[in-house]
Amino acid sequence: MNELLYALPPAWRRPRAEWGLTPVHMAYRVTPALRVEGVGLHDGVRGGGMFLACPEEVAAGADPLPCCRRIAEECRRRGFDRVVCDFECPPSPALTRLAATLGEVCARSRLTLYLPEGFASAAPGCRVLVSSAMTSGSLARRLERAAAEHGRERVGLAGEAAAEDFTLPAAGRGAPLTAEELAALIRQVEPAVFFDRGLCAHYFTYLAPGGRAHFVLFDTPRSLRAKLDTAQNAAIPSALLAAPQVEGMAEELFGFGG
Repeated sequence: MNELLYALPPAWRRPRAEWGLTPVHMAYRVTPALRVEGVGLHDGVRGGGMFLACPEEVAAGADPLPCCRRIAEECRRRGFDRVVCDFECPPSPALTRLAATLGEVCARSRLTLYLPEGFASAAPGCRVLVSSAMTSGSLARRLERAAAEHGRERVGLAGEAAAEDFTLPAAGRGAPLTAEELAALIRQVEPAVFFDRGLCAHYFTYLAPGGRAHFVLFDTPRSLRAKLDTAQNAAIPSALLAAPQVEGMAEELFGFGG
């Protein structure tokens, strides 16, 4: 794999050099009014990339160009060479316009732009982040479909380390579980835990009080390594992991395979 991006909150230590990770700094967000806010980075932070959160819908009538220029200026000031966007809302005309404008500004500024797959058509030169979060099917086939649609060189894996509890029949995303909640649930229900090679995730089922069937998917260093290996075997050139999701796993995760 050509590059493994590591989303890093402010004040967290950079990853060890031998792990070969590129830090992208989780210190920036776009507000609904299309302003860029940055928090927590000291003046000495240089290099790597910008991780840009956009947790809400943005104003439909606002011009995204000043916002995008501010992003490029901050990247020049910090020596960042890439922008990784985390758009939490589905594509809308306003968000698509923001993605398209950011794509144009990044291209002019020679910045590599990463967008969620739903925004791939907005910026033809961007890298396309395909989420590893799945409840059925095969991650390998999902990546192959993305490569066929967008071009293999554009595709990156967004490796999500998660634990979710689904009430069956499952639809959409499940209820998130913290590491402590997952451990407590396993102690309580004492399930048989399995590993799904297609999903690259661990799972178990249990019956809740009242007889409702539940399905739990969760990740460990083994499953995350399997996700990264699946992407590498598919010749996907890049992947993204978030440090807060893999906290406590890093030594074991990056030790796999030498």
